[in-house]
Amino acid sequence: MNGQVTYFEVPSSDIATTQQFWGSLFGWTFHEGNFPGYSMIRGSEPMGGSPHDDPSRHPRIFFAVDDIEAAVAKVRELGGTAEDPVALPSGAYAHCTDDQGVRFSLSYEPGDPA
Repeated sequence: MNGQVTYFEVPSSDIATTQQFWGSLFGWTFHEGNFPGYSMIRGSEPMGGSPHDDPSRHPRIFFAVDDIEAAVAKVRELGGTAEDPVALPSGAYAHCTDDQGVRFSLSYEPGDPA
């Protein structure tokens, strides 16, 4: 397992308001993502994104893993829940919850440092 934070998401129910708040707070800029209803956030490290029309009220943190299938199995073994991995052109991700209800995500990209 790696565990490095590689990505984050700030959910938005109103993307214009989200852009105004976070842009003013940190100087971030928002740009259209690779699919409708998603903005990429520039100016932060690690890189982030903002799903539009997302009712969630908490940022999501993505942690790097060396093997997405093994990491999902480990989350489940430890008493957490994990959605099945979703494949992307850049790798895969899985949304999870720990054994106390804290939400997080796992991220795999081929070539990620171990």
